[in-house]
Amino acid sequence: MHDADHETPEAPERTPDARTVESDPQSADPAPQPKSAYELPSKKNTVLRNMVWALLLTMAVVVVVAIAFFGVGSQPERERLANSDVDVAASAERAQDVAPFTVAVPAMEEGWTERSARYTAGANPRWTLEYTSPDDQLITLVQESELGASMLSAAVPGSTVQEEFELDGASCSLLRGGEQGTTEHGIACEGEEWGFVVHGATDRAMLEQVASAAITSLG
Repeated sequence: MHDADHETPEAPERTPDARTVESDPQSADPAPQPKSAYELPSKKNTVLRNMVWALLLTMAVVVVVAIAFFGVGSQPERERLANSDVDVAASAERAQDVAPFTVAVPAMEEGWTERSARYTAGANPRWTLEYTSPDDQLITLVQESELGASMLSAAVPGSTVQEEFELDGASCSLLRGGEQGTTEHGIACEGEEWGFVVHGATDRAMLEQVASAAITSLG
């Protein structure tokens, strides 16, 4: 009696779909590493940082220049600062050497501050004085060989004659005008070979003080 042969059935061949795919630890994407605080800056970041610093330095220079030229604050008195070194008499002596008319040199009382004195040559030579009045207003005297429409319109834009009168022997007119909502007053006087306008945003009494002193100096 023969023993039955025991044959071990062959294991079915595994198809690719049935195979277990084992993960390869080296084939997986590496996890992102945290950036070090000591990592060197990239070229892109360096260029951006340089641009920011250049912009900040430029703004700082602009601010310094603006302060140097215009001052700090917005007070009206900062627009024109009084010059304590102005010597009207000395400036008048130099102007008289070239001016075709007698230059006015008003002798102002205490409380008045001389701000500037200048002579402008050209087709219409002009002598200009600026003062700060006791009530802290700017008053300007403009003098030429004679009164002219261009000088009057420049001194008191849109001016009209309010009154004609005589001041210290000279024929004068009270003017009123202004522009952009401001009111400007002026006194225009003339004599032999000279004419001037005193103007400012102040009252008549202050203007007459300068005009009277100017007429006296002209003799």
